[in-house]
Amino acid sequence: MNKFNILIIEDNNIVVMGIRKIYNKHFPDANIIHSENGLKALELLSKIKNDTDLPTFILLDINMHVLNGIEFLEIINKDKRLKEIPVVIHTTSSNIEDYNACQSLGVSNYYVKDIDFSIYKNNLITIADYWYNSFKNKI
Repeated sequence: MNKFNILIIEDNNIVVMGIRKIYNKHFPDANIIHSENGLKALELLSKIKNDTDLPTFILLDINMHVLNGIEFLEIINKDKRLKEIPVVIHTTSSNIEDYNACQSLGVSNYYVKDIDFSIYKNNLITIADYWYNSFKNKI
């Protein structure tokens, strides 16, 4: 069976540590990969030759330096192989323009990072649980 791969594209290392902690507890067999911005994520993805090694889903922040989340989406949507990877936005932005831009670029879902930790944690688990079950059932 292929590996359940999660790519986190997030520039805040403290956020990444928290996500890793939650996912390591709830999805111990997951392979969690991190890139600190869209450009580094594109470089990482370009090195993956086997489609079964691509991320099962991408958890993407919007507000990052170098190449932000929306710019990243615009680029992967031009790539036949990469545009098939489900992308879930996980951001502090509740800006309707960001939401609309992401929807027009085909994101699977859009979550605003909640300040209530229990909601924040439950959202992350819900996201990964959905994609884990889809992966497991080959949907």
